[in-house]
Amino acid sequence: MNEAKNPLTQQQCIPCQGGIPPMDVAEINNFLLQLNNNWQINELGHLYKKYTFKDFLTPIKFANLIAALTEKEEHHPELLIGWGHCSIEMWTHKINGLTPSDFYMAAKIEKEFSDNFL
Repeated sequence: MNEAKNPLTQQQCIPCQGGIPPMDVAEINNFLLQLNNNWQINELGHLYKKYTFKDFLTPIKFANLIAALTEKEEHHPELLIGWGHCSIEMWTHKINGLTPSDFYMAAKIEKEFSDNFL
């Protein structure tokens, strides 16, 4: 699915106050299909993707775009930056699981990547 046309990018992240259950496997799989673009669920049950680049400064620029976007949305991922890569790990910390907002944020990150680095 073209990231620019992905309907998940149009959704607003909702800050979690806790007290809600994490998404179940069927919900997660449905959102993964909508998100596409090689996002996966890691061994901790978090949404994960590793982006690769050809130098060191480009993943830092990408991380800075993500930082501005996630501040605006008030939904922050874990980032790991190294030479030629930026890895993103998303989950809703207050419930230690996934919510739709994790997928909305991932779709918005995917759009930033396609708009600025492809």
